[in-house]
Amino acid sequence: MITIYHVPNSRSQRVVWLMEEMGESYKLETFGIPVPEDFLKVNPLGSVPTIVDDDADAPITQFESLAILQYLTGRRLVAGNEAAIALTTGPLPDPAAYAEHLQFLHFGEADLATPVGTIFRTRIFTGEQTNNTIADQLSQLEKRLAFLDRHLADGREWVTGERFTIADISIGYAFLLAEFTKCEVALPAHVAAYWQRLQARPAFKRTQAA
Repeated sequence: MITIYHVPNSRSQRVVWLMEEMGESYKLETFGIPVPEDFLKVNPLGSVPTIVDDDADAPITQFESLAILQYLTGRRLVAGNEAAIALTTGPLPDPAAYAEHLQFLHFGEADLATPVGTIFRTRIFTGEQTNNTIADQLSQLEKRLAFLDRHLADGREWVTGERFTIADISIGYAFLLAEFTKCEVALPAHVAAYWQRLQARPAFKRTQAA
């Protein structure tokens, strides 16, 4: 059983979404910020997501959302789990396909979620709605959304082509974060349509209800 330590609207949404896509049962430990003291015994950093995997020979504790996505699908992929294989490039991927998959998996965090988070924290800690940091991060975010829009302009349904993968989960969370933090960035047409497709997935809807 996988236990997910979860704060709604945080990066732990990615892990819940993955488990829902794979159709696996999991245990959810939900709390808010600040995290409870007991949680620090599980993860001294107090960060979410954190998982505990009791299916291994000895319980494994892990944090960092993208590492968790790769870990959970990777363990199942080598065991021949079809759901996990479908969410990745498979056990023997074409190098170009694998490179694209990894690029967009990390694009969702480094290029999208990070600037949104910086904008949000800057506003919280400074009380300012605009300053040089916020303006720079908005500019960087718009540039990256324009890149993603061009990438999606060939009509592909998902970011790496016809198949939904954990790279889409990574990117989808960044859009959710932007909405949650009321980040005033407009999604270009192809990106907006992509976001609508992500939100229409049954597993995403179940994640939002979790």
